[in-house]
Amino acid sequence: MSFTGFSDQIDPDTVITNAPFFPDLNLHAFAESYRIPAAYRETMVKDRLILSLAWANAALSEFRQTHVDAGTAALTDIVVDANEQIGDIHPMEVLYKRAVFCRAKALLLADFATVMRKNDASTRSKGEVMESEETADRWYEFAADAIAALQGNLTIHAEAL
Repeated sequence: MSFTGFSDQIDPDTVITNAPFFPDLNLHAFAESYRIPAAYRETMVKDRLILSLAWANAALSEFRQTHVDAGTAALTDIVVDANEQIGDIHPMEVLYKRAVFCRAKALLLADFATVMRKNDASTRSKGEVMESEETADRWYEFAADAIAALQGNLTIHAEAL
């Protein structure tokens, strides 16, 4: 139990069942891998993960349909070069999870101020670092890059100086 009164544990058995073709996602694996603070309630984390999953599935709808039409039943059935295989993990699954998890992290970062419920002045005076909008934007960018990589597209980023 944390100081917020909520359990700071995410059930390790909570799995988000995905649409056919795409892999199911483990909520605890997301929280652990992407260092989601315990101050976020499990329901909020699950909601943002589901929103991100829906976003990724929509972004990959043509990609999915192309492979389904070619007889591929699941993302992990897509044939890849043996050099791309990462142990027993399919590289397409790695990219898919990256897209969904980065998007969910960005959504959670946007909620950070309301979760922590501290005003900027008190936070800055204590030297605490709050997540910035640029940080959330960076995670959105990572998610978009992973979607592009799944689709076989290159990404180029430009910034104004």
